[in-house]
Amino acid sequence: MSFKRLEPEDFLISTDAIVAPAFSNGSISSTGTAKANTGASANYYTAVNGTDSRLELAVAYGDKAATGTDINQQVVYRQFANVITGDSGGTLPIGDKFVAVVLERSRFKQSIFPASFQIAYSIGGSPTGTVQTGSDDVSYGNAGRVYSNSAGDIYLYPDIGTAIMSGSSLPASIASNAVIAESEEIITSNFVFVRARNAEFNYSQNPTFIDSGSGGVRYTDFITAPQTFITTVGLYNDNGDLLAVAKLSKPLKKDFTKEALIRVKLDF
Repeated sequence: MSFKRLEPEDFLISTDAIVAPAFSNGSISSTGTAKANTGASANYYTAVNGTDSRLELAVAYGDKAATGTDINQQVVYRQFANVITGDSGGTLPIGDKFVAVVLERSRFKQSIFPASFQIAYSIGGSPTGTVQTGSDDVSYGNAGRVYSNSAGDIYLYPDIGTAIMSGSSLPASIASNAVIAESEEIITSNFVFVRARNAEFNYSQNPTFIDSGSGGVRYTDFITAPQTFITTVGLYNDNGDLLAVAKLSKPLKKDFTKEALIRVKLDF
């Protein structure tokens, strides 16, 4: 085993966005029929299953001033206000009444890809006349990034998989393609470049190199023309703790006539 201290220029951090379909039918379109959640009143919450009978999204209706038999609509409003504004008694940017579309958490990885998101003016209607959010005009709030359309009647919160829009009641059904979205995940990669120059890593500390009787090198070739085979790269901190291990796909032959550059990629 041989050690070498890495320099700052041997490290590089890179980020990539991975975009994938959010819904079950292999495209970016939501399909399926609306089904009321068991035990929930259909006037404030509806669940939508996809073609694979799995939950794709939920639609909720909130009214800040609801009372009596509609008190659950006020509860919904306060819940969304608490998540979005950080204050359950606050007012959402959409106003005192809204319809919310919330993607099932398993449908998106890290967030919704903002540029992909589309929603119909009436999510119970046809896919025509959609409003697309996700422009470069972005602000930040308690729920992360906030995008809105030019009319100001749809707000997208991609980091929590939620969109709110103007509305005065819960839609009776959800049309196919009424909601379009893609999932986005940011992958951060740490590249470590390990260089083995021609005069480095040509000898081994393996005991088989040494004759146990004489204490000398077992074969003269190990002195005049040594060869080693690099199979593993270990990354250690200054305390000698092993932090990561990279395995080569096949042993890499090393001698005084060769130099090697090994790129280690750490994803997190």
